[in-house]
Amino acid sequence: MKLTFLLPALLAIGAVSGSALGAQNERENDKSFKRDHDKRVEYKRDERRYEKKQRIEHKEEKREDRKQEKRKLAKYKQEKRELHRYNQRKYNYLTNHHNSVTYRQNRFVNHLPRSSASIRFNGISFTFNDGLYYRKAKRGYHVVKPPRGLRINTLPRNYRHFKHHNTTYYTYQNVYYMADNDGYTVVDEPSTRLNQAIKVSNVKDYRLGQTYDSLPMAAQAVIINSQQYFKYGDIYFLPQISDDEIKYLAISLG
Repeated sequence: MKLTFLLPALLAIGAVSGSALGAQNERENDKSFKRDHDKRVEYKRDERRYEKKQRIEHKEEKREDRKQEKRKLAKYKQEKRELHRYNQRKYNYLTNHHNSVTYRQNRFVNHLPRSSASIRFNGISFTFNDGLYYRKAKRGYHVVKPPRGLRINTLPRNYRHFKHHNTTYYTYQNVYYMADNDGYTVVDEPSTRLNQAIKVSNVKDYRLGQTYDSLPMAAQAVIINSQQYFKYGDIYFLPQISDDEIKYLAISLG
């Protein structure tokens, strides 16, 4: 009898205990799920932050690459401009010092240069091109000195000019011109008086950049790049026409 009454009670207690354990397990599962969910959310958040950081760094790298390319392009353009200026200075120097000193009269050429212009003076035909004058020969052309009074419309390139007795002269290839209305007329070379050389005991008596009326006795005439100089020690004197005299500019070619 006692067991018969106890059995329902035990079953009831077991059911209650089972339901309590199930509820506890369910709560634990809920907590575990929530923890896992929070971890997943945090992981995704970290993943998005990392991806955003990567995108920002990638943009910064691309921006820096563009800056580098711009700097390289600017440097290249600057070097190209400097090279162009250097070549231009070199060209001007060579043309000024090599092509404008010696006329080389009677030089023979087979063909006339391009863009040559025909000039007729006192019944004589000349061909003019960049400061040189040509006359027809049997088999080609000769470079000749133009006669006084011949007139041209424009001066040749790299001409030089100076004043003599308040008159401006233009010269190129040892040919002298004077302005004449809208053109230039060939004239005789103006007469200049050479200064007498003086004796100086020490090269230190001369300063670079100064102009002197006369040369030292020991100065030697030299030609460098077709330009006439007078060398004295380490100083080179460049002749310059001033009024009716020749003065000498002290320079260094080192």
